Amino acid sequence: MKNFCVITNNYKDKKLKTAHTIFDYIQRHGGNCRIIENVDAQTGDFKILSPNDLPTDTECVISIGGDGTLLHAAKELIDLDAVFIGVNKGNLGFLAEISPDKIDFAIDKLMNDRFHVESRMMLKGEIVRSGELVYSSVVLNDIVIHRGDELAITDYDVFVNGDLLGSYQADGIILSTPTGSTAYNLSAGGPVARPDSHMIMLTPICPHTLANRSLILSRNDKIEVEIGQCRVPNEERRKAAFDGDGIFHIISGDRIYISEAEKATKIAKIDEGSFLQAIKDKLN
Repeated sequence: MKNFCVITNNYKDKKLKTAHTIFDYIQRHGGNCRIIENVDAQTGDFKILSPNDLPTDTECVISIGGDGTLLHAAKELIDLDAVFIGVNKGNLGFLAEISPDKIDFAIDKLMNDRFHVESRMMLKGEIVRSGELVYSSVVLNDIVIHRGDELAITDYDVFVNGDLLGSYQADGIILSTPTGSTAYNLSAGGPVARPDSHMIMLTPICPHTLANRSLILSRNDKIEVEIGQCRVPNEERRKAAFDGDGIFHIISGDRIYISEAEKATKIAKIDEGSFLQAIKDKLN
């Protein structure tokens, strides 16, 4: 590959130092590179990205920051025919594979096509209110339905392929991809899955029950979550979060539909180490 775009979180990449290191290395070795800052300096929020912001011949998007930076780029640039890889300037960094001290090594592998590509499934979420679609998004990690600022737990009716799976009283529900299994899903006691597998994990958050169990569903399942009545009238504060940054306020009676997205994210992998070893290294 010769054509790259660096998307950097300027809060974690101070003065764009890492971005310019990558840019200079690629240019010196005959490649092309463009740098895009994706965090608003005034608000600290991620900027909206569009494939039109990148050169049309972009083959690889390199994110600099934590997993959130890569997640945001993958979601916003889902229609871009490119592979993604991240430089980890965050904490655990399950998605952002490249450590800052191995940038030259990693870029050399990318430029000489010494890597393989993993196809990661994504989820599509749609919020329907009074029969009308009011919000839609795709995610690489998870869709989290949560009580938000309300102190009381919320009722959720969960349907799978049109049949009632069960009614939950809980702080929330996580619908996760295998990639997202090591994120909030893991913290909530959900299972860890190989990131290149294809399944949907449903994990309740602090359910009011003696049985706190996740469910592993098929990639072909269609899931529907109906939001129960608000415990405090006229104080709807519940939320649905799409990969953390896409947050939408939900109200009683809303229905959230979750299914596998039509497109997938292509992740470049340069480390031949096993996924299980990475789990041990990062969580022990």
